[in-house]
Amino acid sequence: MKLTPFAKVFVTLIVLAVLAYVGYTRFSGQVRNWATEGRSSEAPVVGVAAKAADAVSKGDFAALGQAPADPARHATAAGVTVATVGGGRLARPLVVGINTWAGHAPGVVFNRGMEPNARSLFSKQLGLAVKFVLIEDPAAKLAAFKKGDLDLMWDTVDNWAREASLLSESAVAAKSIILQDWSRGGDGIVALASIKSVEDLRGKTIACTQFTPSHFLLLFLLSQSGLGSEERAAIEKGLIFTQDAPAAAAMFKAKRVDAAVTWEPDLSGAVAARGAEAHVLISTTAATHVIADTLVARQALIEQAPASLQAFVQGWLQGIELLRDDPVASQLIVGDALKLDAETVSGMLSGLKLTPYADNAAFYGLSGGRSHFATLFDTAFIIWRKKGLVTRPVNAKDWVDTRFLQSLAARYTGQQVVEPKLAAKAPSLKDRAIINKTMQIHFTPGSDTIMEGSEFVLDALGETMVAFGATYLRVEGNTDATGGAAVNLSLSQRRAVAVRNYLLREFPSLQAARFQTIGHGERQPVASNETEAGRQLNRRTDIKVILAAP
Repeated sequence: MKLTPFAKVFVTLIVLAVLAYVGYTRFSGQVRNWATEGRSSEAPVVGVAAKAADAVSKGDFAALGQAPADPARHATAAGVTVATVGGGRLARPLVVGINTWAGHAPGVVFNRGMEPNARSLFSKQLGLAVKFVLIEDPAAKLAAFKKGDLDLMWDTVDNWAREASLLSESAVAAKSIILQDWSRGGDGIVALASIKSVEDLRGKTIACTQFTPSHFLLLFLLSQSGLGSEERAAIEKGLIFTQDAPAAAAMFKAKRVDAAVTWEPDLSGAVAARGAEAHVLISTTAATHVIADTLVARQALIEQAPASLQAFVQGWLQGIELLRDDPVASQLIVGDALKLDAETVSGMLSGLKLTPYADNAAFYGLSGGRSHFATLFDTAFIIWRKKGLVTRPVNAKDWVDTRFLQSLAARYTGQQVVEPKLAAKAPSLKDRAIINKTMQIHFTPGSDTIMEGSEFVLDALGETMVAFGATYLRVEGNTDATGGAAVNLSLSQRRAVAVRNYLLREFPSLQAARFQTIGHGERQPVASNETEAGRQLNRRTDIKVILAAP
């Protein structure tokens, strides 16, 4: 059959369209990264609503249930296998990229400032010249690191999973070598005072910086909430992405959004700007094991000058001790280096926990137990890949090197992880539940025996408690109206206690003082007791995550 000229043109167009579609679906991510050197995700347009993407679910964050739980907080650094490192040293200053964050204070204090100098304890005690470089823009930081202008760079572990994937595409290897700090209030959501819980974010306008620790924290909080999958997806779709975290805070200050995810000092600044009509809805004060800061070293440096890196890690840990022993003088050094006043430095330090050796040993799993670095890194990669941000698979074990910490084990054998313990707290009307959700936990009819099949739900609850280390968990039992009121009240109380006892048994690290158990009997129905469907809804357990501090 002979085609007419028109038919030839038509067939050609069809073929080109098919090729274009295949090329787009298979290679668009690579082309975008090539064109922007990975910066496209770092520079979202201010005020642009999120495009539709796969919503994140609680299951995506399941690995975070492996976080260091309450007992690990008093674990010692004993049991770490000592490692040796090579003797290579740098003949020039070690260059470390940081931003304006008090978590870098130990290194700056030990160095007595940003530049190599005669008073530097790195130089005087360890024979190492160190130069800190301020780079606020994450994209610029990554570009400098990739180019080799930086030997080490700051990062959060969630973001490190993303950047590791990008570096992998460029055949640049690097490793996390030390945990700097846990964010403990430094990251959070500022919101209108009328927004009392994560569930109240439904239908509200929220500003956030895309693919940053702020974004990761928000996705985690939504996944832990009592919101349904469609409600979470709607919130994600409606997010207003800003250029950076201060811009998100600025939108809230300008009354352009109902809430913003940001970090200090902008978090406190946004609250102060709107006075009584605003508050910190939730922060890493409650979600204690989600945002971790780390320092990452180029693999080339690790191979070339391991002794210099060992000295740097040793000096960093000693800097934490200097901050503890002389906080006033140390904060003055940090303030001068970062161009901040002492009050701001003190405030920023109150929003994080610097992590001595024992915390590092627990975090990387060196003293036994699972590596929380691995669970956090691998979880973050799942999230970012689900969002279409990264394509090159990376595994935590290939992007960490703990030998520098291990080589110092003998110096810290008796050190313990120190964390505040919560005292038992009776339920109060003043309590604010930052997360509310209803769970269907099945019991043997008429008893407080938990039926098989409810373990999955309860285990997820235990994981929530681990991630929210500075909260109380209120367990409220409810029944339908079948039977006498007094019997139902007693039964609901016993069922709430049964839930608590299960969690204490299966998560022995949890403190018993963190539980509040209440039985409401049949007094708080959510549906009619006239039908079996309604009675089933009334036989429920309500879970509230209560802030430890009002």
